Amino acid sequence: MNLGIDLGTSNSAVVGVDDSGLRLFKTDDGKDVLASVIYFDRRGHMTIGTRAQAQAELSPDNVAQGFKRLMGTSSTIDLEGADKSLTPEEASSEIIRQLLRQVESETGTGEFAGAIITIPAAFDQMQSEATIRAAHAAGLSKVGLLQEPVAAAMAALEGATRRDGRFLIYDLGGGTFDLALVEASGGAVNVIAHEGIK
Repeated sequence: MNLGIDLGTSNSAVVGVDDSGLRLFKTDDGKDVLASVIYFDRRGHMTIGTRAQAQAELSPDNVAQGFKRLMGTSSTIDLEGADKSLTPEEASSEIIRQLLRQVESETGTGEFAGAIITIPAAFDQMQSEATIRAAHAAGLSKVGLLQEPVAAAMAALEGATRRDGRFLIYDLGGGTFDLALVEASGGAVNVIAHEGIK
């Protein structure tokens, strides 16, 4: 099975593709997306997702969120209440691990042929490499990256009668807003220009 992962600033999701088609893997609480939030209690036990998000107001010093913005930097996420420190890569790796657990829970297997992870069009080389390292640390050996507006354009053009042309793609995420001007020609999609607000 090949995986597609949207590793988002606020929420993340995972789909799988095999002979039976495309399938979205839900969280333990039945949601389509996983909140990209990590919580550590005082004993060091980690929780990811909606339950971690619920702790953001109660125990903000124990919660890591929004760390995608720090990918590719030497910044750390210091969780003073839990006496823990994570790099953005480590935090992203934990989110990917949780997404992989969702797939394994539903399919009974942790064997994956490969994965494509979407990244913002504005990600530079260091941010892209950090995303790949996070995926490798989570246990994925074959990983490719795809810019988010390219993925959106490919999905939008899948059923369209007119496939060639220039398109403005916007991504109004939970933590960011990105615009990209893409050109589709002969099945290939290229980003001409992009801009975003973080």
